[in-house]
Amino acid sequence: MILKRGAVLIAIALLIITAPAPSLHADINDGAGTAGAAFLKIESGSRPAGLGGAFTGLANDINTIFWNPAGLTAVHDRELTAMQHFSFAEINNQTIGYAQRLERLVWGASFLGSFTEIERRQGPTEDPDSTVTVGGFATGLSLAYPLSTTLSVGGTAKIISEQLDIQNAYGVAADVGVILQLLDNHLGIGVALQNAGVLDGGENLPMAVRAGLAYRTWKERAAEAEEPMSAQEVWALVADAHLPLIDANPSFHVGIERWFYDSVAARVGYRIGMNENPSDGLSLGVGVRRSGEDALANIDFQFDYAFVPDAHLGDAHRVSFITRF
Repeated sequence: MILKRGAVLIAIALLIITAPAPSLHADINDGAGTAGAAFLKIESGSRPAGLGGAFTGLANDINTIFWNPAGLTAVHDRELTAMQHFSFAEINNQTIGYAQRLERLVWGASFLGSFTEIERRQGPTEDPDSTVTVGGFATGLSLAYPLSTTLSVGGTAKIISEQLDIQNAYGVAADVGVILQLLDNHLGIGVALQNAGVLDGGENLPMAVRAGLAYRTWKERAAEAEEPMSAQEVWALVADAHLPLIDANPSFHVGIERWFYDSVAARVGYRIGMNENPSDGLSLGVGVRRSGEDALANIDFQFDYAFVPDAHLGDAHRVSFITRF
């Protein structure tokens, strides 16, 4: 019954946020291609990717540092994550995030980067004359604080560096977010403003608003267990709306996660893009977690994998881990 009620809530939310879709689906955004530091659009984390890019309302592990910083209040002690994203054209994307609780306040640090190697030639030679690495990265410092038992706020300040072949660019940006937990923490509502800032020279960043809902169920015994309640989750139904403010049209994301025996997760998600050439698509993911033994008895490990097929750009694979200690 709980799961059915959650599905109804998510369905109603999707009907609301997708209502304007028919009028947007065939339009090209007037600002397409005008924002710099495009690597900031990378959706970090294998778990969120497996959920179709819907994580703003769920936001209950260290991955939220890249999605909605207010969700860092879900970190109970310390969490560390790292992800490797194998994408098209030999572009490598990496993320690293760390968060630690200081009484009620939670702080975190993050890194997001995207790099590739390009070849230089002066003629039609088999081997390049030289190679150069291009790309960009952003480092961030985050803070999150619970205003009440149901409402949390958070923010991230970021320094951005973009290295191109003949020109470098630098900038600053900020993310701010809120998350509201209702229905005895079963329902999460999250909103985040991402990449509000500018590069030197006045170039805009890919600023966007994300809004999400998440409905979770867990085992009744989790309320009395020593482990965090998130460790006992069974189902999660999620939906996000991604609303770019500069250079793209909206996209909508839905996903579902099921944990088996508190150790193995299966995930499936779907993305709907409101562009002339929409990047709609399915995503799949799996996760495995367990607690350490002996000397590692107080450490939890989680490994996540996401597969995002794309007939035009090629299949993408994301591998990440989370350590809680």
